[in-house]
Amino acid sequence: MRDIAERTGLPQPYLEQILLALKGAGLVRSKRGVGGGYLLAKSPSDIRLSEIISAVDGPITLGDFGQPHQDGSCDHEGQCVLLAIWDVAGQHMREHLDAYTLENIASAAGGTGPWPKVDTHHHH
Repeated sequence: MRDIAERTGLPQPYLEQILLALKGAGLVRSKRGVGGGYLLAKSPSDIRLSEIISAVDGPITLGDFGQPHQDGSCDHEGQCVLLAIWDVAGQHMREHLDAYTLENIASAAGGTGPWPKVDTHHHH
């Protein structure tokens, strides 16, 4: 636990909360005794970034805006269109985060895997 705190520079109480949340979501399990600590409950390739964020932060939201009007006419001067766009953006974000696993992230961080980057040749 202390070595994670040192390596990440995160305060230990904050880290405890994160690990407890991850434990609650079944992503890590704690090991008691000497040399105990937290272990991954699944293989790194089975743990998605979106699961980690959901566990720590609640389901991913880009702000809690409620559902926009669906029927076109909007009395908030275009605000509803923006809310709809925001909603779609949130959906894309979830899908994008689903594409990363702990394995991908660790290999990128360790220099053995591809670094996430913006694909400029992306066609819809």
